[in-house]
Formats: sequence, structure tokens, C-alpha cells
Amino acid sequence: MNIPWFPSYPPAVEQELFLLGYRNLRAHAVGHTGLSLLVAAGAWMAAPHALVLGWLGWMLALTLIFFMGLWMFKALPHAQPFPHALLQRWKNTHLWMVTLPGLGWGSIGFLFVPGEQVNNLMVMTSFAGALAYSAVSNAHDLRGFVVSVTLASVLLLSQIPAAFGDHAGAVAGMCLLYLSVMAWVARNAHLTLIDSIQLRLANERLAQKNAEIATRAEQANRDKSEFLAAASHDLRQPVHALLLLIEAYRQQVPQAAQHPLILNIATAGQSIGTLFNALMELSRLESGMEQPVLAEFELAPSITRILARSRPEAERKGLALRSHVSPRAMPLTLCTDKLLLERILGNLVSNAVRYSARGGVLLGLRPVPGGDGFWLEVWDTGLGIAQQDQTRIFDPYVQVANRERDRTKGLGLGLAIVRHASQLLGLGLTLRSRLGRGSCFRLHVPAALCVMPSHALVPSLDAAQQLTQTLMVTPLTGRRVLLVDDDPMIQQAMQALLGSWGIDLRCALTGDASAVQVCGTDWQPECVLCDFRLPGAMDGIEMLDYLQDCFPQSVGILQTGELVQTVQARAEEAGYLVLFKPVAPAVLAATLGMVLQSSRQVGVS
Repeated sequence: MNIPWFPSYPPAVEQELFLLGYRNLRAHAVGHTGLSLLVAAGAWMAAPHALVLGWLGWMLALTLIFFMGLWMFKALPHAQPFPHALLQRWKNTHLWMVTLPGLGWGSIGFLFVPGEQVNNLMVMTSFAGALAYSAVSNAHDLRGFVVSVTLASVLLLSQIPAAFGDHAGAVAGMCLLYLSVMAWVARNAHLTLIDSIQLRLANERLAQKNAEIATRAEQANRDKSEFLAAASHDLRQPVHALLLLIEAYRQQVPQAAQHPLILNIATAGQSIGTLFNALMELSRLESGMEQPVLAEFELAPSITRILARSRPEAERKGLALRSHVSPRAMPLTLCTDKLLLERILGNLVSNAVRYSARGGVLLGLRPVPGGDGFWLEVWDTGLGIAQQDQTRIFDPYVQVANRERDRTKGLGLGLAIVRHASQLLGLGLTLRSRLGRGSCFRLHVPAALCVMPSHALVPSLDAAQQLTQTLMVTPLTGRRVLLVDDDPMIQQAMQALLGSWGIDLRCALTGDASAVQVCGTDWQPECVLCDFRLPGAMDGIEMLDYLQDCFPQSVGILQTGELVQTVQARAEEAGYLVLFKPVAPAVLAATLGMVLQSSRQVGVS
């Protein structure tokens, strides 16, 4: 391909050539000065001293041209945006900055001394070295190199006949050959430099384009997740109402409670609620809205609670469900998000039970060999996972053992939640599995999350179960509850359900003082159930604060479909319980029983 010697380049390439040339100016000044001093020292014994001093003074004066270039264009490398209009000025100035020193090196021929072979060889070697250096250092400016070296060579060749006599022709021929070869080398170096710059700029554009695509994809994913999280309130309201109405109907029509149609409706409603909870939690994790709430807690009681939740299903399937805690880990206390960690372990244990038809499930805790933290492991004797599926099972909706999408085998979101939550907490997650033998999911808890064991008392699971059973049978008849919720469907469902429990319920629609008017002068609530998102001047937390001032003996419970973590943090900081919609009737009954029993005990005391 025929490439012109001095082609024009795009502005971006010209900018890179300028930056390279500008950065080389200091090196030019140092090399030019140092070599000039060495040549003068070498020629001092053979050439006339006045001539040597005159030549050295001329060369040192030419050094100033490099510093002049540094001063003239000092602002250009840092200019934003880059002023491409000044590039032509730089190219013209640089042509002079290489041509004048080139004439200086061409004048080295005046240091030739007839008959002084050592001196003349030193002069020729110095000129050849300067020419080779220029071929490389000025590869960014091929035009300047050609002009300067041509003039320098003409000036040097003019002094060869007087210095070499009969051998002048041979010496001149060698000089011309060397000049031609170095011009060829300089051109190749220039073209290689241009290719390198163009390739780097193309890679930068490609990287920028890929980064923009990745950013748009991440933003789209965040937008999706944020939309789901923000819309969770509106999506959860009808599901919440559906579950309440189903339970109210079963309470009010006992003969229909066990009808297959009612049971199927209740199961479908619970499935929808479970799906919403999983979807919203996953969207919250993906969007970055979830931030860990750090607190110190003992891990052993959490393990006991997690196993208790899956024990009924394990016993139904005849599986052995047990735990093994290393003696070195018995007093282990962690500083991390307790709820997220229990959700991770709960998902892993429930998956292990769900996909194990025989054998058992083991939840283990043991120190990492070498002392870098602890391993939390869930072992099962289930189906096992093929090697090619062990990465994608952590993607949403992937269920390699449930291709028929049987809802009783889960929704395919549990392991996706495990992966995101583990990353959020800084836990390592690995999987080992063999088809037909079972699997082991391992969480690496780093030493940085482990703290000295606290001495806080943690009630045993048996005591907690007894407490829950006691609260579930606590009579709710005649207890006074105020509901603040603007959704008529929720109000109707709550009136039906809580009415079937014998609760004296009154309802308010807005987050303002009208809620007090609903109560009247002769009725004071013992408990306030308040939605977070309300029409009016106050949100649910502010409304509970206001009602606490009006009714100091009442207990506040926030009901919300919001999954924004700041809502939960604000409510807990204010001292309110939080129930996330849709709320299972059994959970609602247990919660009301607990807070009303507590308020009665406080009132008696």
C-alpha cells in the first residue's frame, strides 16, 4: 500500500503526537547538552581550541530552543478541551526546534582535522549517534526529522573532502547510505507509532462504548428494581386484603373453613404473598437500596431458630435435620445484619429440605483451617447439581430440578437472594455438589465480622415457642384497636377479620388529627395499626408519634408495603413494631396478642 511520507491525521492522533513531542523536549535538552560537552572534550586535543569553544557555545545556545518550546506550550498539555487549532502552530515551531539543532550537529564537520583519524572517527560516530537518536525521538514528527537530518548531512558532507582527501568519496557514500537507512527506519518508526496511537484510541472508544452500555444496562436494572420497590405498596395492598378476607371468611363460616375451594384460594393467596416478598427483596438487593444494619448477636440461637422453621417439613418427609457447632464456635458472636444472615441460612436450609427425598440436612459451623474466620455450611443428601448448572442456579427463576415449575418446590428466587445478600454482607459463597449424592453450600464468615462473645441472655427456642403459643391463645375479645389506613379494601378486610376475633376496631383514613376524632372522648385505643403511606400531612411514623402523644398507653405498630430500608430503620428507632404487607393472619393475631398482653401487664403494674 502506497502511504505518503507526510500524511495528515485526525485531531485526536495529532493531539497524541503533540503530547509525545512535548514530553520529549526535556530529554532533547539533556541529550543535546551532554553529547555536545563530550564531543568538545574529545576534540579538544586535536582541533583548534577556539573552534571547539565556538562550536560548543553555538550548541549550548541551541539548547535554549528546547526550553523556549517548553515555555511557549506549557499550558497546552493540560488544556480542557484541547485547543486543536494551536496544533499547527506547534508543528511549525517544532520544525524549527529540530532543524536548528540539526544544523548544529551538521556543523560538527568543522571539527574534522586532516590526518587525525581518531578525532575524525569520534566526530563521525557522534554524528551517527545523534542521527540515530533523532530517528527514534522524533518519530512523532517525520517531517521535522527529514528536514533537519537532510540539512545536517549536507553541511557535514561539505567538510568531508578537506578532512579525508582521497577517501572522501567512500566516506561520503557511507554517510549517504546511513542517512537513507535511518530515514527508512524513522519512517517505519513513525508509522508504527501512528498505528499504536490509533489502536489505543480505538480501544479507548470501544471501552467507553462498552462502559456506557454496561452503565445503561445497570441503570435499567436499577430502574426496574426501584420501580418494583416503589410500587410494592400498591401491589401488596390487594394481596394483603385478600389474605385477611379469606381468613375472615373462614372464621365467620366455620363449616366452609375446610372446603377444598377455600383451602385452594388460601394457598394461592399465600403463594402470591410469598412471591411478592421474594420479588421485592430481590429487587431491593439488586437496586442497592438494601444496606446492612450491623448489630452484635450470638450465632448459635440463630441456627436453632432457622432449623426450627424447617423442622416440620423435614419431619413430614422423614429427613434428619440437625446442626453441628464446633466447640471453638459455641460462643461465637458476629457483627453483621442478623436478619439478612438468617434469611440466607433459612433459604439454604429450606432448599436443602425441599430437594432431599431421603437422608438428612446438616447445618454446620466450624472454624476455617488457618484461623481466617468461620465456615457456615449446609449439607444435604439431595439430588445434587451438575457442574454446568452450578453457576446459573444463583440466577433468578432458575430451578434445574423443577422444570415443570411446581410452586411447591419454590419460586427460583431463593438462591438469587442468597447470592446478593452474601455479597452485601461480605460473605464468601461457594458450592460443592455431586449428582445423586447431595450438595454443600458454604458461607465464609471472615474474621473481621467475628467479635468477642457477648453475655446477653438469649431465650431458648423452646421458651420462644411456649411464649408464641401463649400469645396465640390470648383472648382478643373486647380489645380496642385503631386502624389508620386509606385503602377501603384493607379497612373492610380488617373489620371482617378483627371483628371475628372480637376486637373493637375503629378506622381512620388520613394522617392528620381526624384520627383522634374517630376515637371520640370515651374510647381510647390500646393498640394503633398504622399504614406508612397516608394522605395528609404526616406519614405513618409521624402519625404514630402524634397518636402516642394523644394516647400514651397505646402501642404503635407500623404496617407497610414499603421495602425502603430507611422506613424500617426509622420505625425501629422510634420504638414501633413493623409488619410488612401482606401479613399472614396468624402473624397478625400473634403480634396483637403479644402487644396487648404487654400493655395489660404494664397497665396492671
